Amino acid sequence: MTAEEFRQLAMKLFGPGTGWQSRCADALGTDRSNVSRWLSGAVPTIPGPVAAAMRCWAERRKVETS
Repeated sequence: MTAEEFRQLAMKLFGPGTGWQSRCADALGTDRSNVSRWLSGAVPTIPGPVAAAMRCWAERRKVETS
């Protein structure tokens, strides 16, 4: 999962308004700074367990992933 794919899916799952990065971090059990780092592209790909959790939530909520 790329940073842009992560961003788009996270906004669909946690809402596009203010605070979605914090809501995403809370759901993932991580710090918001990690979410910011992933979104900045500082990490070449989103960590596998994070991508898997996001895809699982999307599937359960019937959210389009592409």
